[in-house]
Amino acid sequence: MEQKNKTHTLILSDFHLGSKVSQSEKVIELLKKYQFRKLILLGDIFENLNFKRLKESDWELLSLISEFSKEKKVRWVEGNHDKGLTKIFTAFTGAKAHKIYKWRYQDKKYMAIHGHQFDNFLVNNAFLSFFSNWIYNVVQLLDFPDKRISRAIKRNSKGWLRISEKVAFRAILFAKINQVDFIFCGHTHKTMHSKSGKTHYYNSGCWTDTPCSYLTLDKDKVKIHKY
Repeated sequence: MEQKNKTHTLILSDFHLGSKVSQSEKVIELLKKYQFRKLILLGDIFENLNFKRLKESDWELLSLISEFSKEKKVRWVEGNHDKGLTKIFTAFTGAKAHKIYKWRYQDKKYMAIHGHQFDNFLVNNAFLSFFSNWIYNVVQLLDFPDKRISRAIKRNSKGWLRISEKVAFRAILFAKINQVDFIFCGHTHKTMHSKSGKTHYYNSGCWTDTPCSYLTLDKDKVKIHKY
């Protein structure tokens, strides 16, 4: 039997189940490789309300999350793509839903929030943001297996970098106002760690790109992992 990795808390976000670029089969592989106490799903688990687009591996992932919730703490933080799905998701999986999730661990205070709340471009330009996201998904579908084009777009896009930096700056400010030591976000699909004083910001990345990414929390150490 393969020995599992051990961690206290796993943090993943942005599966976008139901989209053609979602990689739920990889999420399943990752979750089965870990032994953990808490699982935080940091928003945008679904692409939209259309469950007809969910593929077999998407349903398998939801069933796996349901199994975890019987024995472990599973917390789901609602993302902007998840709106309207709270009751359905919690009823099906047994996960507890939050718009903002706060907890204490090892004498530190933590907060998980999806991050779209800090993205004024999304708030003020909803249609343009939707269209840009659609275009990027098309690029991912037509891209090489290693996603070299879409990765280059994300890496070199000044707009993407500015949004990521703004979300990080505002998230840290929000964390300080709420007197928490660590704040975790998703939303931007860009894995990131930033620090201001004693306040840490981490972004968990996404599972629609290559490589995928996630976070682990043990004692007071947070690690960014690629998959």
